[in-house]
Amino acid sequence: MNKKIIYLVSMMFFSLMSFISMQQVAQADISGLTVTPLIGDSNISDRFQIIGKPNSTRTLKISLSNFGTRDLKLNVVPTNASTSMDGKIIYTQNVKAGQYGLKYAFADMTQKKTVYVKANKTKDVSFKVKLPSGEINNLIMGGFNIYDSTGITEGNATVPVWITNANKPVGGIVSLHDLGLDVIAKKPHIIVNLQNKEPGQMKNVIVHVTVKRKSWLDRFNLGDKKMTADLTYPKVAPNSRIPVDFDQNTTPIKAGTYVVKGAARSGKATWTFHKKYTITQDQANNINKRCKGLIYNKTTTYILIVCVLVSIIFLIFWAIWYSGRS
Repeated sequence: MNKKIIYLVSMMFFSLMSFISMQQVAQADISGLTVTPLIGDSNISDRFQIIGKPNSTRTLKISLSNFGTRDLKLNVVPTNASTSMDGKIIYTQNVKAGQYGLKYAFADMTQKKTVYVKANKTKDVSFKVKLPSGEINNLIMGGFNIYDSTGITEGNATVPVWITNANKPVGGIVSLHDLGLDVIAKKPHIIVNLQNKEPGQMKNVIVHVTVKRKSWLDRFNLGDKKMTADLTYPKVAPNSRIPVDFDQNTTPIKAGTYVVKGAARSGKATWTFHKKYTITQDQANNINKRCKGLIYNKTTTYILIVCVLVSIIFLIFWAIWYSGRS
């Protein structure tokens, strides 16, 4: 009977401890790894939150538990939050001061570390964070990106670090940044990069964007079709780009002038944009040669061939007519 009571009490204890751990464990996609920010006395358990004065220093501790079967060599890299294509806050990109209006980069406040964690062991690692000397305007959304430095284990873990001078909500402003090209899964992509240049997080940003390549074939309704994107971003990080992806699938990138139009809305605020961009032949070739399965549209070539043939036939008939008059 006593053994049963001891067993039940033990199970209840471990269940409670597991629940507490689940409340404080940061997001981790690395197999066998549990990442826990050691926050201490705070009602916020999923991130560090610093409300500090300029030039002050804080020490942050992260607990890394390796429940896997092999040792891990982890990189713990400070960076700032970014916005993914599906409207999520991510900490996987290398963000520098000056990008998208970012005044202070979290990577400049602390150093990255490489940590070895043996199998079935836990290791705590500390970081000294030196706040900038200037005033912090609203929110710096920093964080630690944790990944396997050997590349053997895929995935990553993140520990957010939010720094502010006052715990007040701040909005953002959406504007057009540029037009970019990329290769994703060996397919060409045109990406319209919007941006939130303000140091405030945004929610539920609704975006409508169109992209049209200008061509003389538009006069005959034979030009490239207008591409349209209607998206909702649940979250947008402060001082970050907002990527709007146009997957070209098997269509190669064409050089030329592209017209980008659109609008964004968040709450009662609305922003509009309209701008032209040029994609050079070298830029198009650089993307296309890295892709596979592209199907080239030869409409322009066929039209030119027909025009040449018609011109030749016209010249022949003109020559015959002219010879007859002589």
